[in-house]
Amino acid sequence: MPDGGPRARRVEVTRLVPVEASVAYAWVADPRTHPRWIPLTRLDGGVSAGPAVGDEFTMVSGPGARRGARGFADRMVVEQLTTPSTAAGRVGRTRLHKLGPMLLGDAGFDVVPVDGHRCRVVWWEEAYLSGPWPRRLNAAAVGLFLRVLMYVSLARLDRRLDRRAR
Repeated sequence: MPDGGPRARRVEVTRLVPVEASVAYAWVADPRTHPRWIPLTRLDGGVSAGPAVGDEFTMVSGPGARRGARGFADRMVVEQLTTPSTAAGRVGRTRLHKLGPMLLGDAGFDVVPVDGHRCRVVWWEEAYLSGPWPRRLNAAAVGLFLRVLMYVSLARLDRRLDRRAR
């Protein structure tokens, strides 16, 4: 933590999806695909051909975000990208660091191979709002919102990947 405060509470949602791990990883590691399965969200600049470690990008979320309206900006930088391997049993990992100005902390996706046709996608966040209010309290409130968003988003990802797998 840059400010030396206590870590934010970890929020995690897991979903078994009907595709090989490398396919799911391609969807969760690349911010350009996120607006396809995360509701009310658009990508504002940053990643054009990536992702690559060091890429900075902004996701904007809100009721009119997809139509270009202002929304809640979540600036991030890619810190880790590890591709999964079903054959080697290697978990794919994406780690992002949140840069503010409103949301700080870390987030990521783990893609756990199950077999050649399924994997488990784990979306985790350790995020909190910047500002003067106590981190533990605001992290709990942010966590409730994130858990709902993550659950809905991974269900949408599952449906999209299921259609591709047929």
